[in-house]
Amino acid sequence: MLTVSRRILISAPSGSVRRYLSDLREIAHYEPKVDAIQVETAGEGPQAAASGRFLGLPWRGTFRFEMTNDGGYRGVMVKGPLRKMECRITLRPVIGGTVVEHDEVYDLPFLMRPLQSVIRRWLDHTLESQLDVIKEGAEALNRRLQLQGLDS
Repeated sequence: MLTVSRRILISAPSGSVRRYLSDLREIAHYEPKVDAIQVETAGEGPQAAASGRFLGLPWRGTFRFEMTNDGGYRGVMVKGPLRKMECRITLRPVIGGTVVEHDEVYDLPFLMRPLQSVIRRWLDHTLESQLDVIKEGAEALNRRLQLQGLDS
């Protein structure tokens, strides 16, 4: 198993960050490995068909999502190129904003295991990029919400 994890402090309250992350269609905007995503709300929670590129290779998969009590989510690949792929975003309110932690777990095929260190560095970079975009988006949403409150 290959696990990568990163976290970032977002200068916005957890309610704004929660609201930003609750729209799973935004994953295509902030997740570098996803080019397109189609979200369907089913009886067991949201599912999403996603496609994109992993190390430059095209991939396609279906994920089941569960929204967590802290405002984040957990996504598990139920159909796709890997036996297991799971992502998790958690939120923790702190003084000055919200800490967002993002973890991804991959069960790499046997033939890709010799490349694990290269894949880890690439995944570390994609997680950092992803969290930067989430930070910008959540802080921008928080500013819009504050302005709307002033206009009311």
